[in-house]
Amino acid sequence: MSESTAPRELQVSTAEREHVADLLGNHMAAGRLTPDEYAERLQAATAAVTRSQLNALMLDLPGASVPDSLVTDVLELHNTAGDLKRTGKWVVPATISIRTKLGNARIDFSEARFTTPIVTVDAAVAVGNVDLVIPDGATVDLDQARTTIGTIADKTVTSFERGTPHIVVRGGTVLGNISVRH
Repeated sequence: MSESTAPRELQVSTAEREHVADLLGNHMAAGRLTPDEYAERLQAATAAVTRSQLNALMLDLPGASVPDSLVTDVLELHNTAGDLKRTGKWVVPATISIRTKLGNARIDFSEARFTTPIVTVDAAVAVGNVDLVIPDGATVDLDQARTTIGTIADKTVTSFERGTPHIVVRGGTVLGNISVRH
């Protein structure tokens, strides 16, 4: 990206187009879009090239707007020893990278503002726990989460329907637990 390119003019990936398509489907299911409006916006989402084009499809729908100045693609929480924390009001990017050799990671999403409907938490913790607190209505996918010595626990209400936001946990711990709760 050149220094003169605004974040809203960055090109989007196929995954980002699919995320917006999923969001539009949720809004249609909730009655905010008619089937015709949904079809029109879905076609535009599929053809979108930049973030501003995708954002324009969501501006009149709840929870859709995040200032471009706050948007980042990856939040890196890395250290060698000590706890990693993210709590309070903060903006959640598409990916959160957690790396520590010795220490716990606690990510509290309950007051956070999401920039994408799907967030990937990529964890590589040698010795320590990963604790995620997710908001009501959110869901989690722990299929790619791993621990060598420890447990993986989803203490949220499980549903076959994917919520928004949806958090995908990849990687995990060598010695420690992974837990998710509301």
